Amino acid sequence: MTCRNRVKPVLLRDIKTEALLVFIRTTLEEYFNQIERDGYYFQLGTKEDNEFIHKNLRYLLEEVQDTVINSSYLRSLIENATKNPTLKVLAKKEEPLMVYYDTLIKTIEKSLPNGSFWIPELVVICLLSEWIIEEEKTAYFYPYLKNIDYLDLIDRYDNTKKDLDDEKKEIIMQMYKLSTKLIEKLKKVEYKVNTTRKKTKKRK
Repeated sequence: MTCRNRVKPVLLRDIKTEALLVFIRTTLEEYFNQIERDGYYFQLGTKEDNEFIHKNLRYLLEEVQDTVINSSYLRSLIENATKNPTLKVLAKKEEPLMVYYDTLIKTIEKSLPNGSFWIPELVVICLLSEWIIEEEKTAYFYPYLKNIDYLDLIDRYDNTKKDLDDEKKEIIMQMYKLSTKLIEKLKKVEYKVNTTRKKTKKRK
């Protein structure tokens, strides 16, 4: 499952938090791979700020990798569920998580056309800030989420805006709006449990 100590919530509201963390894990993995391959796309004004954000996000990624599956696992289940009865049962159990995660992916695909410049690390910070602090969603299953000062991280982006050109300022504002849109979609999406059962004829 690509994580050593997966936490599997039962309640749907907590599975929404899990879906958000699957999205965050995938985003951060791609972000750090990009840094290793091409370097930073976006840097803050000071070396101290960049290192502070990098350190916090690296910590977050390590914790999430230990407790939350990645998106490859879900894609693999979807692709192979029809070929294997065991995987079909497993896919059914993961269905709420798939629905919530798919909502996030579709929203970001509509909001960011191919080739759009974005700041994935800022989106991650804003998502968790809004979900954990403003929406008061539980971090009971993921206590490490409370070890990060999201407001401090966001302030560092706000403070650097005065030294940026209008285009980069606008991109930062778009990341705030994108994060809010993702949270709104996640809050509204509903997973309906199929309670209907096929009737079977009684044997005579």
